[in-house]
Amino acid sequence: MPRIPAEPGQPLVAKSPVHLTGSTMTMTGLRIEGIVELPTAGGTLRALKFSMDRVMTDDARLRAPGPAGRTVRVATDQLTLSGEVAVYATRFVGRILGVTITLSPDLPLPPGIATTPPGPVTFSGVAVDLAFLDGRSLTARPALKLSVN
Repeated sequence: MPRIPAEPGQPLVAKSPVHLTGSTMTMTGLRIEGIVELPTAGGTLRALKFSMDRVMTDDARLRAPGPAGRTVRVATDQLTLSGEVAVYATRFVGRILGVTITLSPDLPLPPGIATTPPGPVTFSGVAVDLAFLDGRSLTARPALKLSVN
C-alpha cells in the first residue's frame, strides 16, 4: 500500500480508535487510498484510508473510550455516511463471499483485493477500529441511541 500524507487541516485524532460493528456494511465507490499517519496529541496513529461516495452500516454499534474511564456506546439500525466520505481505520475485518478479510496498515493487501472495486461492495460481520471519519451527511435510522457507562 502506498504511504500518503494526512489531509491539510487534519484534526487531531484520539490515540484509541472507536470500535464499530455491524451485520453488513455496503461501500459505494470504494477506493483504498493507502496508509496515512494521523496526528494525535502525543504523536501519530497509522491508519488505512478508504474513500467512497457512501457507506451504509446495518445494526451499527459504536464503542468509544469516554470520560473518567467510562465507555460511550452508540447504536442504530442503520448508519449512513455520504458525500466525499473518508474512513480511516487501524483495522478492518469483514466477510465477503464467505471469506473473512482483515485489513490494517501493518498487513499486506490480500491477493485478489482490488483497491478500486467496480460497483458497491458489501461485507458482513464487520468489525472496524475507526481512527477518523469524514463526510458531508451522517444519518441514523430510525434513531440514534447513546449511553455512557
